[in-house]
Amino acid sequence: MRTPRMLVAVAVTGVLSAATVLTGLITNEASAQQRWPGWLELVRTHPWHSLGVLALLLIGLTVVLATLPVGGTRGDAAGHAGGPTDAETGPPESPPPENPPPSPTVIEEAAPGEDRHEERRERLTRLSVGLVGRLGRRRTAYPLDLSLAELHRMDLFVPSRLVPYHERDTEAGERAVAALTARLRQGESVLLLGEPGSGKSLSLYGVALALQEADLLPIPLRALDAPEVLGSMRGSGVAPAGTDAVVLVDGLDEASELAGDGPLAAALLELLAHAPALVTSRTREYEEWVAFETTAISFDEVFVLKGWSAEIEFADYLVRLRRHGLIADPGLYRTVVASERLARLVARPLYARMLTFIGHDAATHVSSASNLYGEYLNRLSRATDFAVRGSHPGWTGQSLAVWQAAAWFVHARELPADAMPMADLHAALTQERGRGAEIRALDQVIDRRTLHGTEVGEFLHYSFYEYLLARHIRDRLLSDLSPEQAVALLRRDLTREVRHHLIGQLQELADERLGERLVGLYRQLRDEPGLDTADRLTVCNLLVYLISRTSPAAPRQLSALLHRERDEFLLSSILWALCHHRSDSALSRFFSLLQYDPVFRACSRGYVLYYYGDVRPGRPPFLDVPPHLPHERTSNRVLAMFDSPTFQAIPAQRRYVDLYTFMDIYLVRHERISGHSLSTLRAAVDALSGQGLARQMEEQLSEMLQVISGRPTPGANPISFVE
Repeated sequence: MRTPRMLVAVAVTGVLSAATVLTGLITNEASAQQRWPGWLELVRTHPWHSLGVLALLLIGLTVVLATLPVGGTRGDAAGHAGGPTDAETGPPESPPPENPPPSPTVIEEAAPGEDRHEERRERLTRLSVGLVGRLGRRRTAYPLDLSLAELHRMDLFVPSRLVPYHERDTEAGERAVAALTARLRQGESVLLLGEPGSGKSLSLYGVALALQEADLLPIPLRALDAPEVLGSMRGSGVAPAGTDAVVLVDGLDEASELAGDGPLAAALLELLAHAPALVTSRTREYEEWVAFETTAISFDEVFVLKGWSAEIEFADYLVRLRRHGLIADPGLYRTVVASERLARLVARPLYARMLTFIGHDAATHVSSASNLYGEYLNRLSRATDFAVRGSHPGWTGQSLAVWQAAAWFVHARELPADAMPMADLHAALTQERGRGAEIRALDQVIDRRTLHGTEVGEFLHYSFYEYLLARHIRDRLLSDLSPEQAVALLRRDLTREVRHHLIGQLQELADERLGERLVGLYRQLRDEPGLDTADRLTVCNLLVYLISRTSPAAPRQLSALLHRERDEFLLSSILWALCHHRSDSALSRFFSLLQYDPVFRACSRGYVLYYYGDVRPGRPPFLDVPPHLPHERTSNRVLAMFDSPTFQAIPAQRRYVDLYTFMDIYLVRHERISGHSLSTLRAAVDALSGQGLARQMEEQLSEMLQVISGRPTPGANPISFVE
């Protein structure tokens, strides 16, 4: 039996057919004035009235059709749950079964449930496609005009290899994208670590594409964007749980608010709790602090990206570039393979790409990573200047200066370098007359995106920010600074990466007057009245570090500063620097102060805890006093340093101070050390034997080791170690 809706549909079809004929006749009458037979003559004589009547009739039929119920009358024998409806199968040709399935309500709820499931998957699919597209639009280093998606599309992506975290020294490794995709398809969650520029983001995008090909739903996001993405999913009524979703989180180390139960940490935990996940992070940052603030996040496996080989991955990359006409220098490969220094650089894919941009001639003069950044950004700025002046002929600025100013803007205002507020940046750096030109110059090295409805930007690579900030500080240090200007420049401590870039740039200049200029600035700041104590200590500590690393006359200059210094924090800073220069007299004084000055000892321990991340945040002086802070970060990193073969290349005087201060952290806490850590520490202490150190110093170090190992030496005086 057909439904009323079907009968009305037939009727409407007939009426529409008649209406079509009549409309044609009416139109014809309005234009040709022909005579029609029978009652149609009335239509002919009143064409427009007839058209209105037909229109009202059609509207009425439409309203009736819309108000009729769907399907037939409800009854107990309507069908079984999940089965087809009459509309799908047509009228039954045989009588119903004797025992009809119950509950017609189930039928009406099952189909909408399936519809809701499909609708949620469709929304999640749209979200996945959008997020993968957004990731693919990100740019990387050379070729700068290509996005991650274009690099993959043009087959310029060279897959890296990965190895398990605890097997980092092995040469073999799996292809990263294939290995990661396989584990995610098995439902595992994986942490991928790598050095800056090792190809983490490119690999993550490759995994996203592979998951799409496997009919899974990758959800890639920046760690900082987790609250926004989670809010978008909630607004769409979708969640990764119980679906084919795989969460891909890039840059866990970029999220500085992972501790506690803040919105960022909560959003990440929720996203990672119900679906397989791939998370990337810089290795050192993860080891130093991320791992200690994300203890609620667990991974099935942890991998590390291996570096490129000059003979394999780098050679492959050059072949791909030549295939697309992006490089025509046949001598670059031979130059890199013949140079141990350059071969070490191309082990990092970012550096390899930068080398292909500067070319063979410039590559032969590259002496360090910092030097490579300089060559790369200098050349890029010249190309940018040329392009900007082509569209803004009156612009007289320099792109490199604009980029340095942007890096300083971020540092001075303590903004996240990977989420710079672009409106504030443009307002601070650009003038109305040259705004368009300066914005175009910034766009050459800054990618934009929307975060919580605000346009933010980030440097194409975080290391660009670090180098450009160091370059800005270098330029200012070479000018005549007042004490107030020096404090404004250096009052915020610099990360190790920025320090290393700054040292490299200052060493390249080989300015013999630099050391004396820095010494003079130190003396001015020590005597300047009214300066904030923490600012004074921070700036003077950085100046001591710069003098010790850049001045040929550092031992003499630092000794002169030491002669007048009475502050425990700065005494420790200067003595540490002099021990780095193999000063026996500095070590002797250091040892004496460690033995008899408890404030000096607490200051020395406190700075070690700060430097290695157990005091975050903080401002000097850093005193390690009761109640003592945990020291897990410091212990992990310092023991790894002691275990490294390069530790033995450090002057014995400096190694002694490092060992004494580290063991003192355990002594004042009455803690013990054992296992591999104890073996590492004992080997480092034994290696000082025969290095020309005073016998009393060696004996003291051995006794400290015995105490923290739980096996004191007979006749030793452990009370002398207690403050």
